Amino acid sequence: MKKSLKINLMLFIVLLIWANSYVLIKIATRELSPASIAISRFFIIFPFLFLFPSLYKIKNIKKVDLLKILFLAFLNVPGYHLSINKAETLINASTASLIAGLNPVLTGVLSIIFLKERFRTIKIFGLFVSFSGVFLLTYGLSYGFHLNNFIGAFFSFLSVLSWVISTIISKPLFKKYDPLDTTIWIIFIGTFMLVPFIKIDNIIEILNMNTLTFLSILYLGFLSILFGYTFWYKGLKYKDASTTSSFIYLNPIIGTISGMVFLKEKLSTLSLLGAFLIILGLFMVNPLKMEKEI
Repeated sequence: MKKSLKINLMLFIVLLIWANSYVLIKIATRELSPASIAISRFFIIFPFLFLFPSLYKIKNIKKVDLLKILFLAFLNVPGYHLSINKAETLINASTASLIAGLNPVLTGVLSIIFLKERFRTIKIFGLFVSFSGVFLLTYGLSYGFHLNNFIGAFFSFLSVLSWVISTIISKPLFKKYDPLDTTIWIIFIGTFMLVPFIKIDNIIEILNMNTLTFLSILYLGFLSILFGYTFWYKGLKYKDASTTSSFIYLNPIIGTISGMVFLKEKLSTLSLLGAFLIILGLFMVNPLKMEKEI
């Protein structure tokens, strides 16, 4: 029971970290291009990867799994991060939150098809109740989504799709490999995949960023990626993909609370109803459930 609580607490901490990362990406986009943000986030943690014994186990990857690891590295690093950074420069937070709310739904559908996860009717209903809550909460913040740029929506959806597919592919790997090992391999290989995107303008931007942007990159690198990925994959090892992904519905609630505390934003009645529906849906999905003994 203590270990189960530990896993769920780790996932909650991850969502707490990630909920604030959207604000910090917005801050970073004032000085850095989407490519520069991704490059700086991964290259700032790259030297520290050599401190992890996991990195030196990379030679132990079985040939049959090597292609999966390479594909995961692509999805998790250039695929996800270049897409989400680009989207942040084109659409508002409400629209981005709504599109991100598709993550658990898509994960649920694909986990049924490819992972043969069994879905009770109440779990399916819970996912859609929570998604409805995301819709109301984000709409209630600004009373509109202001979808002015379909390209931004496309990149936002592309980031969600990259994350969903990587979740489905990585789940079976944890029967063979430790989540920390997998995290380090993905970050290590994925960082090299960013090299083709490096231009002289990116280097100039990174070298001239101010202190606030630099602190944002530190947070986005060490907390969001290094710790965030490790905790996420740890949870995914012991929980169904669909159950783990349902934690993502906490993101808009945490982000809204942060806005109320730090930005003195007010919560409308519609947003309160949305938050209630998110929590109600999560009770139906039961994200605290452990599918594997630990």
